[in-house]
Amino acid sequence: MISLFRHAPAAPAGLTAAALLGAFESLGDNCEFGIAQRYAGTDPLGLFRLSSAPIADLTHAVETRFSQYGGPDDIEVRVGAGGYLFCHSRAYGFAYHTGDTAPRVMPADILDREIRRVDYLKDRLLADIAAGEKILVRKGPPGETDGAVRRLLAGLRAIGPVTLLRVCEAGALPPGRVVWRGEGLMEGTLPHFAPYAAATDADLAGWLAVCGRAYALRHSLVEPPSLAPDGPPLFTAPGTARHALDAAAPEPGALLASRPVSGLRGNRLHVVAAEIRLAPDFSGTRAALTFVDAAPHARREADPACRDTWQTIYTATKTRKRQTEAAIGLTLAGPAGTAVETRNWRVTEGCLPGVG
Repeated sequence: MISLFRHAPAAPAGLTAAALLGAFESLGDNCEFGIAQRYAGTDPLGLFRLSSAPIADLTHAVETRFSQYGGPDDIEVRVGAGGYLFCHSRAYGFAYHTGDTAPRVMPADILDREIRRVDYLKDRLLADIAAGEKILVRKGPPGETDGAVRRLLAGLRAIGPVTLLRVCEAGALPPGRVVWRGEGLMEGTLPHFAPYAAATDADLAGWLAVCGRAYALRHSLVEPPSLAPDGPPLFTAPGTARHALDAAAPEPGALLASRPVSGLRGNRLHVVAAEIRLAPDFSGTRAALTFVDAAPHARREADPACRDTWQTIYTATKTRKRQTEAAIGLTLAGPAGTAVETRNWRVTEGCLPGVG
Protein backbone atom coordinates (compact mmCIF):
# COMPACT_ATOMS: atom_id res chain seq x y z
CA MET A 1 0.00 0.00 0.00
CA ILE A 2 2.82 2.44 0.84
CA SER A 3 4.56 1.82 -2.46
CA LEU A 4 1.32 2.57 -4.30
CA PHE A 5 0.96 5.93 -2.57
CA ARG A 6 4.56 6.82 -3.48
CA HIS A 7 3.45 6.76 -7.11
CA ALA A 8 0.03 8.26 -6.54
CA PRO A 9 -0.95 11.22 -8.70
CA ALA A 10 -0.92 14.76 -7.44
CA ALA A 11 -4.17 16.52 -6.64
CA PRO A 12 -5.77 18.41 -9.53
CA ALA A 13 -4.66 22.02 -9.84
CA GLY A 14 -7.17 24.82 -9.45
CA LEU A 15 -9.65 22.91 -7.29
CA THR A 16 -11.77 25.47 -5.42
CA ALA A 17 -13.68 24.88 -2.21
CA ALA A 18 -16.88 24.85 -4.28
CA ALA A 19 -15.49 22.25 -6.68
CA LEU A 20 -14.27 20.06 -3.82
CA LEU A 21 -17.56 19.94 -1.92
CA GLY A 22 -19.43 19.70 -5.22
CA ALA A 23 -17.81 16.27 -5.69
CA PHE A 24 -19.86 15.02 -2.72
CA GLU A 25 -23.60 14.43 -2.31
CA SER A 26 -25.44 14.43 1.00
CA LEU A 27 -27.63 11.62 2.32
CA GLY A 28 -28.65 13.49 5.50
CA ASP A 29 -29.25 13.17 8.39
CA ASN A 30 -30.02 16.89 8.25
CA CYS A 31 -29.07 19.92 6.18
CA GLU A 32 -25.67 20.64 7.80
CA PHE A 33 -23.50 19.36 4.94
CA GLY A 34 -25.73 21.12 2.42
CA ILE A 35 -25.21 24.35 4.35
CA ALA A 36 -21.43 23.75 4.31
CA GLN A 37 -21.62 23.34 0.52
CA ARG A 38 -23.40 26.68 0.29
CA TYR A 39 -20.73 28.32 2.46
CA ALA A 40 -18.12 26.92 0.07
CA GLY A 41 -19.88 28.69 -2.78
CA THR A 42 -21.90 25.87 -4.35
CA ASP A 43 -25.61 25.00 -4.26
CA PRO A 44 -25.85 21.66 -6.08
CA LEU A 45 -29.15 19.91 -6.62
CA GLY A 46 -29.66 16.96 -4.31
CA LEU A 47 -32.61 14.97 -2.99
CA PHE A 48 -31.27 15.00 0.60
CA ARG A 49 -29.00 18.04 0.48
CA LEU A 50 -31.25 20.10 2.77
CA SER A 51 -33.38 17.27 4.13
CA SER A 52 -33.80 15.30 7.32
CA ALA A 53 -33.50 11.58 6.64
CA PRO A 54 -33.60 8.97 9.44
CA ILE A 55 -31.28 6.14 8.45
CA ALA A 56 -33.88 3.33 8.71
CA ASP A 57 -36.22 5.22 6.38
CA LEU A 58 -33.35 6.16 4.09
CA THR A 59 -32.18 2.56 3.82
CA HIS A 60 -35.71 1.32 3.12
CA ALA A 61 -36.09 3.99 0.45
CA VAL A 62 -32.80 2.96 -1.19
CA GLU A 63 -33.70 -0.73 -1.07
CA THR A 64 -37.05 0.02 -2.75
CA ARG A 65 -35.52 2.50 -5.24
CA PHE A 66 -37.59 5.31 -3.69
CA SER A 67 -40.72 3.76 -5.17
CA GLN A 68 -42.94 5.16 -2.41
CA TYR A 69 -41.32 8.60 -2.26
CA GLY A 70 -43.23 11.24 -4.18
CA GLY A 71 -46.66 11.61 -5.69
CA PRO A 72 -49.83 13.12 -4.23
CA ASP A 73 -50.39 10.16 -1.88
CA ASP A 74 -47.02 10.68 -0.23
CA ILE A 75 -46.04 14.36 -0.40
CA GLU A 76 -47.60 17.01 1.79
CA VAL A 77 -46.59 20.59 2.56
CA ARG A 78 -46.94 21.76 6.16
CA VAL A 79 -46.51 25.07 7.94
CA GLY A 80 -43.73 24.85 10.50
CA ALA A 81 -42.22 27.15 13.12
CA GLY A 82 -41.95 30.76 12.03
CA GLY A 83 -44.34 30.18 9.15
CA TYR A 84 -41.76 28.25 7.12
CA LEU A 85 -43.20 25.67 4.73
CA PHE A 86 -41.80 22.14 4.90
CA CYS A 87 -42.31 19.27 2.48
CA HIS A 88 -42.94 15.92 4.22
CA SER A 89 -43.05 12.32 3.03
CA ARG A 90 -45.80 10.25 4.61
CA ALA A 91 -44.07 7.00 3.59
CA TYR A 92 -40.54 7.71 4.79
CA GLY A 93 -40.50 10.59 7.27
CA PHE A 94 -38.23 12.75 5.12
CA ALA A 95 -38.68 16.52 5.43
CA TYR A 96 -37.07 19.56 3.89
CA HIS A 97 -37.52 23.34 3.87
CA THR A 98 -39.20 24.47 0.64
CA GLY A 99 -37.79 28.00 0.84
CA ASP A 100 -41.29 29.50 1.16
CA THR A 101 -43.18 31.04 4.06
CA ALA A 102 -46.83 31.40 5.01
CA PRO A 103 -49.05 33.35 4.67
CA ARG A 104 -47.26 34.77 1.62
CA VAL A 105 -47.39 31.28 0.10
CA MET A 106 -50.01 28.66 0.94
CA PRO A 107 -49.16 24.91 1.08
CA ALA A 108 -51.64 24.02 -1.67
CA ASP A 109 -50.01 26.53 -4.02
CA ILE A 110 -46.67 24.69 -4.13
CA LEU A 111 -47.72 21.05 -3.67
CA ASP A 112 -47.56 20.18 -7.38
CA ARG A 113 -44.19 21.89 -7.67
CA GLU A 114 -42.74 19.89 -4.79
CA ILE A 115 -44.13 16.61 -6.17
CA ARG A 116 -42.36 17.31 -9.48
CA ARG A 117 -39.21 18.33 -7.62
CA VAL A 118 -39.04 15.11 -5.62
CA ASP A 119 -39.68 12.96 -8.71
CA TYR A 120 -36.90 14.70 -10.61
CA LEU A 121 -34.36 14.60 -7.78
CA LYS A 122 -34.93 10.96 -6.85
CA ASP A 123 -34.33 9.93 -10.49
CA ARG A 124 -31.21 12.08 -10.50
CA LEU A 125 -29.95 10.51 -7.25
CA LEU A 126 -30.53 6.97 -8.56
CA ALA A 127 -28.52 7.90 -11.66
CA ASP A 128 -25.71 9.30 -9.50
CA ILE A 129 -25.67 6.13 -7.39
CA ALA A 130 -25.54 3.96 -10.50
CA ALA A 131 -22.65 6.02 -11.92
CA GLY A 132 -20.70 5.85 -8.63
CA GLU A 133 -18.66 8.98 -9.34
CA LYS A 134 -19.70 11.21 -6.45
CA ILE A 135 -18.78 10.43 -2.86
CA LEU A 136 -21.99 10.12 -0.86
CA VAL A 137 -21.96 11.67 2.62
CA ARG A 138 -23.89 10.36 5.60
CA LYS A 139 -23.66 12.67 8.61
CA GLY A 140 -23.96 10.29 11.54
CA PRO A 141 -26.02 11.50 14.49
CA PRO A 142 -25.48 10.04 17.98
CA GLY A 143 -26.77 6.50 18.22
CA GLU A 144 -26.49 5.68 14.52
CA THR A 145 -24.86 2.24 14.54
CA ASP A 146 -22.16 0.79 12.33
CA GLY A 147 -24.58 -1.98 11.36
CA ALA A 148 -27.18 0.52 10.17
CA VAL A 149 -24.60 2.34 8.05
CA ARG A 150 -23.35 -0.91 6.51
CA ARG A 151 -26.89 -1.94 5.62
CA LEU A 152 -27.35 1.44 3.90
CA LEU A 153 -24.08 0.89 2.03
CA ALA A 154 -25.23 -2.56 0.90
CA GLY A 155 -28.43 -1.07 -0.47
CA LEU A 156 -26.51 1.63 -2.30
CA ARG A 157 -23.98 -0.78 -3.80
CA ALA A 158 -26.78 -2.99 -5.07
CA ILE A 159 -27.50 -0.05 -7.40
CA GLY A 160 -23.99 1.13 -8.24
CA PRO A 161 -20.29 1.18 -7.20
CA VAL A 162 -20.67 4.00 -4.70
CA THR A 163 -18.28 5.29 -2.08
CA LEU A 164 -19.97 6.29 1.18
CA LEU A 165 -18.31 8.68 3.62
CA ARG A 166 -19.71 8.38 7.12
CA VAL A 167 -18.95 11.53 9.13
CA CYS A 168 -19.10 11.43 12.94
CA GLU A 169 -18.20 13.80 15.72
CA ALA A 170 -14.67 13.28 17.01
CA GLY A 171 -14.38 10.36 19.39
CA ALA A 172 -12.02 7.42 18.92
CA LEU A 173 -10.49 9.11 15.86
CA PRO A 174 -8.78 12.52 15.96
CA PRO A 175 -10.79 15.36 14.37
CA GLY A 176 -10.34 15.60 10.62
CA ARG A 177 -9.00 12.09 10.11
CA VAL A 178 -10.51 9.87 7.39
CA VAL A 179 -9.96 6.10 7.13
CA TRP A 180 -11.29 3.22 5.07
CA ARG A 181 -13.73 0.98 6.97
CA GLY A 182 -14.14 -1.55 4.20
CA GLU A 183 -14.82 -1.65 0.49
CA GLY A 184 -16.75 1.45 -0.46
CA LEU A 185 -16.95 2.80 3.12
CA MET A 186 -14.91 5.63 4.63
CA GLU A 187 -15.27 7.21 8.04
CA GLY A 188 -14.24 10.75 8.94
CA THR A 189 -14.59 12.97 11.98
CA LEU A 190 -15.48 16.59 12.60
CA PRO A 191 -14.51 18.40 15.81
CA HIS A 192 -18.22 19.03 16.36
CA PHE A 193 -21.53 19.12 14.52
CA ALA A 194 -23.73 22.20 14.39
CA PRO A 195 -26.68 22.12 16.81
CA TYR A 196 -29.78 20.65 15.21
CA ALA A 197 -31.64 23.89 15.96
CA ALA A 198 -28.86 25.92 14.26
CA ALA A 199 -27.54 23.94 11.29
CA THR A 200 -26.36 27.24 9.82
CA ASP A 201 -23.47 27.05 12.33
CA ALA A 202 -21.89 24.40 10.08
CA ASP A 203 -18.10 24.12 10.55
CA LEU A 204 -17.00 24.82 6.98
CA ALA A 205 -13.29 24.50 7.73
CA GLY A 206 -13.93 21.11 9.36
CA TRP A 207 -16.03 19.87 6.43
CA LEU A 208 -13.40 21.03 3.92
CA ALA A 209 -10.68 19.18 5.84
CA VAL A 210 -12.68 15.93 6.04
CA CYS A 211 -13.81 16.08 2.43
CA GLY A 212 -10.31 16.94 1.24
CA ARG A 213 -8.90 13.83 2.93
CA ALA A 214 -11.78 11.68 1.67
CA TYR A 215 -11.24 12.99 -1.85
CA ALA A 216 -7.54 12.09 -1.60
CA LEU A 217 -8.33 8.55 -0.38
CA ARG A 218 -10.99 8.00 -3.04
CA HIS A 219 -8.66 9.12 -5.85
CA SER A 220 -5.43 7.63 -4.38
CA LEU A 221 -3.76 11.01 -4.07
CA VAL A 222 -0.59 11.64 -2.11
CA GLU A 223 -2.31 14.28 0.00
CA PRO A 224 -5.51 16.34 0.08
CA PRO A 225 -5.79 18.98 -2.64
CA SER A 226 -4.69 22.51 -1.88
CA LEU A 227 -7.65 24.76 -2.54
CA ALA A 228 -7.35 27.47 -5.16
CA PRO A 229 -8.77 30.95 -4.60
CA ASP A 230 -12.23 31.59 -5.99
CA GLY A 231 -11.18 34.48 -8.20
CA PRO A 232 -10.40 38.20 -8.05
CA PRO A 233 -12.51 40.39 -5.78
CA LEU A 234 -15.41 42.35 -7.25
CA PHE A 235 -14.67 45.27 -4.94
CA THR A 236 -11.78 46.32 -2.70
CA ALA A 237 -11.19 49.26 -0.35
CA PRO A 238 -7.86 48.67 1.42
CA GLY A 239 -7.63 51.99 3.23
CA THR A 240 -8.56 52.63 6.85
CA ALA A 241 -11.75 54.58 7.57
CA ARG A 242 -13.51 55.74 10.74
CA HIS A 243 -17.27 55.38 11.15
CA ALA A 244 -19.32 56.98 13.94
CA LEU A 245 -22.96 57.31 14.94
CA ASP A 246 -24.28 60.87 14.86
CA ALA A 247 -27.30 59.78 16.92
CA ALA A 248 -28.13 56.80 19.10
CA ALA A 249 -29.02 53.68 17.11
CA PRO A 250 -30.67 50.83 19.01
CA GLU A 251 -30.54 47.24 17.75
CA PRO A 252 -30.33 46.21 14.95
CA GLY A 253 -28.43 49.46 14.30
CA ALA A 254 -27.96 52.15 11.66
CA LEU A 255 -26.47 51.68 8.20
CA LEU A 256 -23.14 53.45 7.62
CA ALA A 257 -20.57 53.45 4.79
CA SER A 258 -23.09 52.22 2.23
CA ARG A 259 -21.71 51.80 -1.28
CA PRO A 260 -22.79 50.00 -4.49
CA VAL A 261 -21.05 46.93 -5.93
CA SER A 262 -21.53 45.66 -9.50
CA GLY A 263 -20.38 42.62 -11.44
CA LEU A 264 -22.28 40.10 -9.30
CA ARG A 265 -23.62 36.88 -10.83
CA GLY A 266 -27.06 35.50 -10.13
CA ASN A 267 -27.69 32.50 -7.88
CA ARG A 268 -24.18 32.65 -6.41
CA LEU A 269 -22.85 33.10 -2.89
CA HIS A 270 -21.23 36.52 -2.46
CA VAL A 271 -19.29 37.65 0.60
CA VAL A 272 -18.46 41.09 1.94
CA ALA A 273 -15.56 40.99 4.41
CA ALA A 274 -13.47 43.58 6.22
CA GLU A 275 -11.25 44.06 9.21
CA ILE A 276 -12.65 46.12 12.08
CA ARG A 277 -11.14 47.64 15.23
CA LEU A 278 -13.17 48.62 18.28
CA ALA A 279 -11.73 51.30 20.52
CA PRO A 280 -10.84 50.45 24.14
CA ASP A 281 -13.84 52.52 25.29
CA PHE A 282 -16.24 51.07 22.66
CA SER A 283 -19.78 51.44 24.03
CA GLY A 284 -21.75 49.97 21.14
CA THR A 285 -23.70 46.73 21.11
CA ARG A 286 -23.27 45.62 17.50
CA ALA A 287 -20.99 46.10 14.51
CA ALA A 288 -21.66 44.00 11.41
CA LEU A 289 -21.33 44.06 7.63
CA THR A 290 -24.43 43.75 5.49
CA PHE A 291 -25.73 43.32 1.99
CA VAL A 292 -28.53 45.88 2.04
CA ASP A 293 -32.01 44.39 1.55
CA ALA A 294 -30.68 40.82 1.38
CA ALA A 295 -31.01 37.97 3.86
CA PRO A 296 -27.67 36.75 5.24
CA HIS A 297 -26.66 33.14 4.61
CA ALA A 298 -23.77 33.40 7.06
CA ARG A 299 -22.40 36.17 9.23
CA ARG A 300 -19.57 36.88 11.64
CA GLU A 301 -20.11 40.11 13.57
CA ALA A 302 -17.54 42.01 15.60
CA ASP A 303 -16.85 40.62 19.05
CA PRO A 304 -17.53 43.52 21.48
CA ALA A 305 -15.10 41.98 23.97
CA CYS A 306 -12.25 42.18 21.45
CA ARG A 307 -10.96 45.77 21.77
CA ASP A 308 -8.12 47.79 20.24
CA THR A 309 -7.13 45.05 17.77
CA TRP A 310 -8.16 44.14 14.25
CA GLN A 311 -10.67 41.33 13.76
CA THR A 312 -12.22 39.98 10.56
CA ILE A 313 -15.98 40.19 10.06
CA TYR A 314 -18.09 39.13 7.09
CA THR A 315 -21.60 38.57 5.76
CA ALA A 316 -22.55 36.23 2.91
CA THR A 317 -25.70 36.17 0.83
CA LYS A 318 -26.95 34.37 -2.25
CA THR A 319 -27.88 36.65 -5.12
CA ARG A 320 -31.19 36.49 -6.92
CA LYS A 321 -31.45 34.82 -10.31
CA ARG A 322 -30.63 37.88 -12.46
CA GLN A 323 -29.03 40.10 -9.84
CA THR A 324 -25.86 41.92 -10.93
CA GLU A 325 -25.65 44.74 -8.38
CA ALA A 326 -25.96 45.16 -4.62
CA ALA A 327 -25.30 47.69 -1.89
CA ILE A 328 -23.03 46.85 1.03
CA GLY A 329 -22.50 48.68 4.29
CA LEU A 330 -21.68 48.63 7.98
CA THR A 331 -24.43 48.28 10.57
CA LEU A 332 -23.55 49.93 13.90
CA ALA A 333 -25.67 49.96 17.06
CA GLY A 334 -25.01 51.96 20.22
CA PRO A 335 -25.23 55.47 21.73
CA ALA A 336 -24.38 58.62 19.81
CA GLY A 337 -20.66 58.90 19.19
CA THR A 338 -20.08 55.11 18.98
CA ALA A 339 -17.18 54.71 16.54
CA VAL A 340 -15.16 51.95 14.84
CA GLU A 341 -12.37 51.75 12.28
CA THR A 342 -12.47 49.45 9.22
CA ARG A 343 -10.00 48.48 6.53
CA ASN A 344 -9.48 45.98 3.72
CA TRP A 345 -13.07 45.77 2.50
CA ARG A 346 -13.57 43.04 -0.11
CA VAL A 347 -16.53 41.62 -1.99
CA THR A 348 -15.94 38.20 -3.52
CA GLU A 349 -17.93 35.40 -5.06
CA GLY A 350 -17.51 32.00 -3.46
CA CYS A 351 -16.22 30.59 -0.21
CA LEU A 352 -16.42 32.25 3.20
CA PRO A 353 -13.15 34.02 4.07
CA GLY A 354 -10.32 32.24 5.80
CA VAL A 355 -11.12 28.69 4.68
CA GLY A 356 -11.05 28.58 0.89
